[in-house]
Amino acid sequence: MVGAFVIGGLALFAVALMVLGGGQIFKDALTYTLYFDGSVSGLSIGAPVVFRGVPMGNVTQISLVANSRDSNVTIPVTIMIDEKSFISSSGNTLSERMQETIIRRMVERGLRARLALNSLITGQSRVELDFFPNTPMIYRSSNPETEIPTIPSPIDTLQKTLAKLPIEKMADSISAILSSVTEAVGDGKLEKGLAAFTGAFDELRNLMAQSEVRNALTNMMKEFESAGKTVGAEIPKALSSFTAAMASISGAADALKKISSTANGTISPDSPTMNEIRRLLREATAAARSLHNFAELLERNPEALLMGKQGKR
Repeated sequence: MVGAFVIGGLALFAVALMVLGGGQIFKDALTYTLYFDGSVSGLSIGAPVVFRGVPMGNVTQISLVANSRDSNVTIPVTIMIDEKSFISSSGNTLSERMQETIIRRMVERGLRARLALNSLITGQSRVELDFFPNTPMIYRSSNPETEIPTIPSPIDTLQKTLAKLPIEKMADSISAILSSVTEAVGDGKLEKGLAAFTGAFDELRNLMAQSEVRNALTNMMKEFESAGKTVGAEIPKALSSFTAAMASISGAADALKKISSTANGTISPDSPTMNEIRRLLREATAAARSLHNFAELLERNPEALLMGKQGKR
């Protein structure tokens, strides 16, 4: 009986250890630390750690660290990632060193941790791992190998955005507008303004309903239509005249081209006309030279007209 009692106690102790340890005692896990600057409200020990919705592990510890140098407070959160969450393409479990190498590479590619709501009803949060490549990789501990950088949660980002808004000025502006509206309603100004607008609209409707105004608008539209038809009818004629003018210009250009070609053929250095002109010039030069010689002969021997070039015999 004593032996059975001891064995039963040991069995209950083992079961208690497994239950209190969250079933992680006999599991191999990788431990990493996350440092959050904002609030971790809703996060508790045992909260799930997921990667794109896939369970990877859970939260094992939440601490509060105060830095005396700059009075800054950080919240380190320790998580455990189950080694069985990583398997090779063949289905085998990877070694611890290989898994650590994979996580380091994923961090370099933009793996970050942030808080996300696990349930809208209970307000419980979870740790969400995902890739955010455009975010800085900031480490807070002296051992970056066991740390995964964090980014603000969507709720923290929304709170910071709302904190930058001038809520008080916006409230004052809205209050002033409501006060002005209330004052206008109380003094009857708003009612008078609406009545004046209604009266102006009725007057405009009555004015448009008068036959004189309607006839004037109808005549104006008819004149616009007639002018449009006239312009439409004249455009083909104008285009025809323009086409004829362009044809005349083209013919004149062709004639000018022919004249230019003829002139080039006439005054060309090798053309027959130029050769004939050069021949006539040579003959005229010879005749002028002969006349010049004859005049010199008469000047020296005036009797040559009677006696000839030989003089007296």
